[in-house]
This record gives sequence, structure tokens and C-alpha cells, in this order.
Amino acid sequence: MRSTEFSIALILSILFSVALLYVIIVVSDAIHWFLLKFSPECFYWWDFKEVSKRIEALRPFGYISFIATLILILAGFIIRRMKISILGSIALYLPTFGYFASAMFFLAGIGVLRLLWLPLLDLCPTILRLGDVIYLPYLLLALPFSLIAWAFQLPFMDLSTLLSLIIMVMGLIIFFLGVFTWLYGKFKGIRIIDFWISQYSRHPQYFGFLLWSYGLTILASTIGAHKGGYVPPPSLPWLISTLIIVGVALHEENVMVRMYGDEYIRYRNCTPFMLPLPKQISNLATLPMRKLLGKSRPENGREIASTILLYSIILILLSTPLIPLLKI
Repeated sequence: MRSTEFSIALILSILFSVALLYVIIVVSDAIHWFLLKFSPECFYWWDFKEVSKRIEALRPFGYISFIATLILILAGFIIRRMKISILGSIALYLPTFGYFASAMFFLAGIGVLRLLWLPLLDLCPTILRLGDVIYLPYLLLALPFSLIAWAFQLPFMDLSTLLSLIIMVMGLIIFFLGVFTWLYGKFKGIRIIDFWISQYSRHPQYFGFLLWSYGLTILASTIGAHKGGYVPPPSLPWLISTLIIVGVALHEENVMVRMYGDEYIRYRNCTPFMLPLPKQISNLATLPMRKLLGKSRPENGREIASTILLYSIILILLSTPLIPLLKI
């Protein structure tokens, strides 16, 4: 019986992952050809007047989309439907994928998704870099790669791209294992999934997505601009999206505590939140939250929102002096 449940969960997880990848490729191509009719990137960069004309015509759609995205994010927290907030945060991040697809795969039509950022670009393009503190882990990981590039006289950009792709693949693997573990646990009728990869992360699916999107953000920040012009490295959208997903995960944990009580609390106390970290680093990372709330974790929606706002301010303040220093 266990073998049957294991096989079914594995097959469904593989089918889900393959279907998700297929949908991304097919939908991206379809969106590319549709948006290419409206996108200024269907023109060469020197046709400045025509590009400007198209951007002006599309500007209202960018502003409307930006406002709608913010409404989705806020509405999810207000009405306690956190999946709506995740939808809004992913929408805010989508232009990063659009820039990546436009520059790497010449799907210029998808590049028009950056219209969502027009309000920020109009105000000040540097706003997109107010999350540059997120690049510090990447730079630490890239240090050995830079030494290899220097020793063997290799182009660092190639090794940087390789590192980004490795991060993305790791994220996909973790996401797959999270789905597989969850499906198997549901087939077995287990109330709290606390085995396999869930022994090391309470939210492996979220962690896998964040790791994949982090690699994509790094890749989009280091590749050269294609038709449609330069866009500053989009660290802020990834930072906002990540904090919202963390907030949703915190909300889900409060729901689990109400449902399963001490059983889930014991699991929560012995398993890392998302990323297994040394205790000293974990304590340092949670120190602002503990100082704000006077306890180890938020227990309601208002405390979760306050925590997200606090960390947003801290990380943006830490990012500000890095903007002129980091050559991302």
C-alpha cells in the first residue's frame, strides 16, 4: 500500500512539474506574440519617436495595472484571503520574468510587462533598486566563481550566469520535493507533514519558489539590455514579493496552530521556517520582530502586517547606501 501511495504521489508530482513548465513555455510564447502587436520593443532602439509614442499610448494600462496589483496585495491582508496577496505579489514580480525573456530569448513582446513598473520608473528609476541588499548573499556565493574566473582567465559573466541557473534549478528541485512530500502525506492521511524535506523547511514550496525567483532576479540583473532599453536591476519587486509570501506563510502557521494546537507547535519549534540557518543567524534575523512584538512571532494579521512593514523599512534602509556601490 505504501509503495502504491509513493508511486502515485511521485507520478502526480512529476506530471504537475512538467505541466507547469509546459504551461510557462507555451503561455509565454502566446503572450509574446499577442503583446508584440502593442509593445514598443517591436521597433529597433533607434526609432525613439515611435517607441515613445507606443509607451505613451500604453501608459494608462501600466498605471491601472500597478494600482490593481497594490489593491490585490492589500485586499488579501484586509479580508484574510492571503492567496490573493500572493497573486498580487507575483504580478508585481512578473515584469522581471518579462525582462529576462525579452533579453535572453528575444521574446520582446513579454518585455511590455514592465509597463507595470511605469509609475515607479516615472517617479525615479532608482526605486527599483531599493532592495539591493538582497544581492549580498549572491555576491558571497559568487566570490569563489570570481576567483575561478580570475585564475583561468574566464569571463566572469558566464560563471555568474551559471551560478544564477544553479540557484534556479535548486529552487525547482526543492519546489518539486515539497509538492511530492505534501501529496504523499495527504494520501497517507497525515495531518501535519513533518517528514522528508518538511523536516528541514516548514514551507518548502514557498522556499523553492523564492529560490527560483531569486536566481531569475540575479540573472535578469546581470544580463545586458535588449530592445526596449535599460531597466534598473529589479531588486525591490523581489523583496516585496518575498516579504508578502513570508507574511502569508506566517498567517498559515497561525491557522495551523488553531487547528492542531500543541502538535503543530512542537513541529514548528523543531523545524526551520524556510531556510535552515545557524541559530545565531536566525536569532539575529528575528531580533527586530521580537523587539517590535515583544514575543517570538506574530499571532494575528495586524502583527504580521506590522512585521512585514518593519522589515521592509529595515531592508530598504540597508539597500540605500549599496545602490552606488553595487555594480549589478
